[in-house]
Amino acid sequence: MRELGIALNAVATEAPQDTDAEYLRAPSWPKVVAVAGRLAQVMVGNDPKELAAMHEPI
Repeated sequence: MRELGIALNAVATEAPQDTDAEYLRAPSWPKVVAVAGRLAQVMVGNDPKELAAMHEPI
């Protein structure tokens, strides 16, 4: 969580108007996506019910 907060704060400095478009164009945005993806894997991996739901058809 701390690493995600750091990545988000870095992007916030690159998006002075605080718009979604700015965040998505920010040079640091790929880092946010990578960190969030790793965090999601950890969170789902620690919740057996959610882990099972990932493998169910939508």
